[in-house]
Amino acid sequence: MLKSITWLTTSVLLLCGSLFVAVGQEQKKEKKVKDQGEYDVYMAATKEQDPAKKLQYLQQWRDKYKDTDYLEDRQVLFIDTYQKLRQGDNMWNASVELLQINPASVPALYFLTTLTTSLNNTSADRLDTGEKAARGLMSKIPDIFKASNSPDKAKEMLGMETLCRRTLGWIEMNRKNNEKAEQEFTDLVKVNPNSGQVAYWLGSVIVAQKKQEKQISALWQFARAAYYTGDDALPEASRKQLQGFLERNYVSFRGKKDGLQDMIDRALKEPFAPADFKIKSAAEEAAEAYNRMLQEDPQKAMWLNVRNKLTAEGDSYFNADLKGSALPKLKGKVVSVTPANRPKEVEVAIWSEGAEVKLLIEDAPFPNAAEVGTVIEFEGAVPESYTSEPLLVTAKIEKAKITGWPAPPRPAPAKPGIRKGVGKKK
Repeated sequence: MLKSITWLTTSVLLLCGSLFVAVGQEQKKEKKVKDQGEYDVYMAATKEQDPAKKLQYLQQWRDKYKDTDYLEDRQVLFIDTYQKLRQGDNMWNASVELLQINPASVPALYFLTTLTTSLNNTSADRLDTGEKAARGLMSKIPDIFKASNSPDKAKEMLGMETLCRRTLGWIEMNRKNNEKAEQEFTDLVKVNPNSGQVAYWLGSVIVAQKKQEKQISALWQFARAAYYTGDDALPEASRKQLQGFLERNYVSFRGKKDGLQDMIDRALKEPFAPADFKIKSAAEEAAEAYNRMLQEDPQKAMWLNVRNKLTAEGDSYFNADLKGSALPKLKGKVVSVTPANRPKEVEVAIWSEGAEVKLLIEDAPFPNAAEVGTVIEFEGAVPESYTSEPLLVTAKIEKAKITGWPAPPRPAPAKPGIRKGVGKKK
């Protein structure tokens, strides 16, 4: 008498865990082999431990019995055997065939979802198939685990949801749909934040959007990925490399390293940057400092603006905006005078300690020198040239437009003497 057979291989069960609970419930219809020949080839295929030989028996079974009650079961055995043979593309093709046999096949959806990322094939058709499988599998999670009595049921359900969301994010990332990928990875981190790999992917798709307002979020995720050491952490070498990348980009954004360790510590505890978390960029801090200076010392602030533009734009700025145009009123300290006794040239420091402006007196020289450090104001100086290293603007000016110059010393009073013809009476 021929025997009916119901089975699923141990290795596949271990692979998929509780997902086959639902499958087992669906397979209530009694299955029978067609004849002794099918039974014999079935027994040979299931008992064989060598995967290469097992594959031969499975192919014989398929060739002789294309129509069988065990069509889905046999296809799962093909997938399992290809896995043992490390034939990923054959696993994929066999999983696609299983889905064609049964569009609702949970094993097919599971394998296709898993293989999408593990095979790293980013062709459009692979990504489309992977997306459909991941979304189909996620929709079935409640039914798959409905009858499960496993003490780890919640963990197993989370594991499957994680797999699906991870695959969906990876697919959108490889499609270059960075905003969609960000949303998929964000949804995943909300339910399962314990992944250094996902944190890295999330940071990467945020950076790829090139939006300044999102840079803090990207740095936060890179900090998590670089220092997270739990489940699904990046390899140590990758984490070391990412740590260097994080520091360089943080300093580039912030202008200094201050606050980096605090961000790392917080990122390891919180999956997302809090809404009120702020990293002031170097540009923001410079703007704030400039605005404060504009209130406290507007002359120095105006000169700083000139300095910065000269440094950034050089000749184009000088020739278009400075040369031949009168400078506003500025205040600085005398650095040197030439010549020492009747100066016609005065070098002045405004922002730095060194000379930044050389004033060429167009009319009569000063009758006396000013000591180094003397504070003067000048208005209407007309730049005619400049040097960049060190920065020094040479400008012409009339002496009357300089204030604060010390007055010349008064002449010494004449010593009292004896007048001629004046003497004592005899």
